[in-house]
Amino acid sequence: MADSIGTVNNQSSTQPNGHNSHSNTTESLWRGTDYGKWFVADSCTSLSSSIQGFAMPLIAQTVTGSPAQATLLDSIMTMISSVLRLPGGVVQDKYDRKKLMIAFGLIGFALFGICTALGWAGLLIYPVLMVLAICLGIRSGLLGTTSNTMLRGIVPDQLLPKASSLNDGRDAALELAGAPVGGVLIGGGLWLPFAVSALLNLLETAAAMRITKYWHRGGRTNTEGRALADDEADENGDAANITQAADEQATTTISSASQYWREMFSGFRWLLSERFERRLILSSALAFACFNSFLLITVLSIGSDPSHVVSASFMNVSVSVGVIVGSLISSVLVQHVRGGIVAVSFYVLMSIGALGAALAPWILARMAFLAISLLALPAGNAVINGFQSLLINKEHMGRVFAGMGMIETIAAPVITFLSGIAMQHWGYSVTSVALGLCIVAAAIPAVTMRELVTLPKPDGWEDHIRKSGLTKF
Repeated sequence: MADSIGTVNNQSSTQPNGHNSHSNTTESLWRGTDYGKWFVADSCTSLSSSIQGFAMPLIAQTVTGSPAQATLLDSIMTMISSVLRLPGGVVQDKYDRKKLMIAFGLIGFALFGICTALGWAGLLIYPVLMVLAICLGIRSGLLGTTSNTMLRGIVPDQLLPKASSLNDGRDAALELAGAPVGGVLIGGGLWLPFAVSALLNLLETAAAMRITKYWHRGGRTNTEGRALADDEADENGDAANITQAADEQATTTISSASQYWREMFSGFRWLLSERFERRLILSSALAFACFNSFLLITVLSIGSDPSHVVSASFMNVSVSVGVIVGSLISSVLVQHVRGGIVAVSFYVLMSIGALGAALAPWILARMAFLAISLLALPAGNAVINGFQSLLINKEHMGRVFAGMGMIETIAAPVITFLSGIAMQHWGYSVTSVALGLCIVAAAIPAVTMRELVTLPKPDGWEDHIRKSGLTKF
């Protein structure tokens, strides 16, 4: 489902940009940066992932006739990706993220291209799918979050909330499109989803190669802190300043295993050692894990009646529709409403929506409550992601993002497993209400933090950080 509210975009090794005005944000986001090229690359990756997430289990089940073997592929990918998240964070902090995005796309093009050829030749057997799952898990763990960690190095800090809102709306739309597109492609042949994914990965590579204005070690920024392309830096040398992109430790080769392990876990340690970060990430990880588990058991409960299978599929659709609608108004909310109000509203709506859907006796009522539950997600995500990103330097982004992913990966499967056991023993009604109450409980640590509740509009975030005494990483 949706990313955790605690997820951050890219960070900065220099002081955040000094703009306070909100004028011309639309123009500067698309025309003054390489956000458009990044957006195309990231959209290709998201659509490919959505198609494969739907198609691969069905392809595996078609090949083997075994649902267990089909679900095993996803489990293997998730497990491998989770294990490699922390070392992947170090990789993304140490090396040029544009090159890593290109490598991500080329690897995907090669993997899906090979599977396309094998499928066309009638050689798409289960061991091939298993190897693909392992390779995709490795790619996801080491490079999968590179695009997200790169974002703050592409757009100015004051535009991060707007970019985050657009990304949430896009992701929801692609999530809606992924399943039907994947189904149509499978109807044309088991090899066709792989062919489309290969093409999307190639397009991602091409778009990433065109990115020139982005933060990287030793790169240049203009007087506003915005990344310059290499040719711009040469032409405007008097107006540009060389950023000290990384500290001495980050730029030297890791000389010992102990130092490598310290770096790998540094983001994770920072998240848990700082009170603000700890309460925010644990609150959001638990709330989202409970919400996703609630959504899953709702689908299972409705889908247990063969005549309601189609209705069950619309539960996910209603959530995506809520996110899309929310993304249409999120930019206005972020710029004109205090950040604390937006953030608290997100948690309140999620709690009300989940409890309402749990208690609603009719399917349409459940769909309405689910749509309402994430209506404030794009705005809330934009506020918290944008503010939180100011606390983290660009060169540490990969490690912090990996630490967040690790926390979310630990929480989600445990809560999902316990929800399944609870539903089996006590039924849907009791379990769904319990999960709704758990969402409320998980939200309490976040909505009772003074630093979050009193968060101003984006132009006052830097002052708020200083006044609140929050620590940067």
